[in-house]
Amino acid sequence: MISRKLKLLSLYAGDFLVFSLLMTLLSFYVYYATGVGFLTAIIWFKIMTSAVGILVHQERKSKELFFYMNNGLGKKELMIITVSVDFVIWLFGMICIVKSTL
Repeated sequence: MISRKLKLLSLYAGDFLVFSLLMTLLSFYVYYATGVGFLTAIIWFKIMTSAVGILVHQERKSKELFFYMNNGLGKKELMIITVSVDFVIWLFGMICIVKSTL
């Protein structure tokens, strides 16, 4: 049961997480190149690109949503898990980069 949900989640979130990973890597590079002084701008960059990515992703997946709902995954559950995974990856990476540069 859990493996089926994970497969469905990876199917749903795959393209968003690729976009999100690219934006995360870009923010890591910008932080590494500029330092702590640019951290506020990086945080806002990540928030804005994630919001745009979520809106585009929801629009793209709107016609497929009934498939996921018929398999026991609701819209809120899909988006909360997707955004949480994105945020955890970004936060963990930022913590590691900040610690390594101090």
